[in-house]
Amino acid sequence: MRFSLALGLGLSWLLLQQTAAAPPVRISIEARAQQPGELILVTVETEQPSSVTGTVFNTEVRFFPTREPTVWQALLGLDVDLQPGEYRLDLKIVTDSGVESSETRMLQVAPRAFATRYLTLPKKYVNPPADVQERIRREAEEVRRIFSVASPEPVWEGQFRRPLGGKVISSFGKRSVLNGQPRNVHAGVDLRAPQGTVLRAPAGGRVVLAKELYFAGNSIILDHGLGLFSQFAHLSTFKVKEGQLVQPGETIGLTGRSGRVEGPHLHWSMRLGNGRIDPMSVLWLLSDGNRARPRSKAISEFSNRDPFVR
Repeated sequence: MRFSLALGLGLSWLLLQQTAAAPPVRISIEARAQQPGELILVTVETEQPSSVTGTVFNTEVRFFPTREPTVWQALLGLDVDLQPGEYRLDLKIVTDSGVESSETRMLQVAPRAFATRYLTLPKKYVNPPADVQERIRREAEEVRRIFSVASPEPVWEGQFRRPLGGKVISSFGKRSVLNGQPRNVHAGVDLRAPQGTVLRAPAGGRVVLAKELYFAGNSIILDHGLGLFSQFAHLSTFKVKEGQLVQPGETIGLTGRSGRVEGPHLHWSMRLGNGRIDPMSVLWLLSDGNRARPRSKAISEFSNRDPFVR
């Protein structure tokens, strides 16, 4: 009886010691705005973290270690159609010594107003004929599968930059009316680009698609790692192949007017998992190479040359 009591008291003492040993945790949340279509960076800093995990929107949050041993980070994407409101971000931190702690933060997602654009296009791109419906379905499923698979490590490092210099001619999130018929949201930005303008990778990535699609025309999708993707549409020429690892600033294609378009330009869209996010939000958050600081074996495959510098 005395032995059982002593054992119970000893276990309780150990549990108290483990709880008391949990180091302090600093959590910061950075974003251009907490609105639909925005990218958010979550930074967790504590002593000797061995893993950080989290959930939000009933979805796993993928944290990655950084160049600083006490810091882990994650990217969150607020989909363009996310309803405004309060969302719970739950975190679990485990140290090298096995001590666990839990943290919760609330995300306040504010409303965002989007404009409407009216376009006149060839009828076949607004009401596609029956003989291309299967092709459209097959391509949509292929792209969906690509976005559903997250590479376990970041492939980019440092800054994200604009893929070309043209100004924005159609902003993210616009509701589209095509030939008088309401259609899907414009889940990217259109950049002014005359036929044949050089397109550069905005950051390091792996080419996971380079082919012609019915609506998007000649398209390239780059996997930047951890579920973050860039897609470029309406190109005239490919300069890369699927499976190729590209450096930031490397030429990947030439712009054009293929697919469902009124004229030559670049359509640039980005995804974080299933979240459709504004590329301008990504540039705001990740154009400073000191904000997100991923550490990845894949990055070591790049040379130290900066292709943006001429």
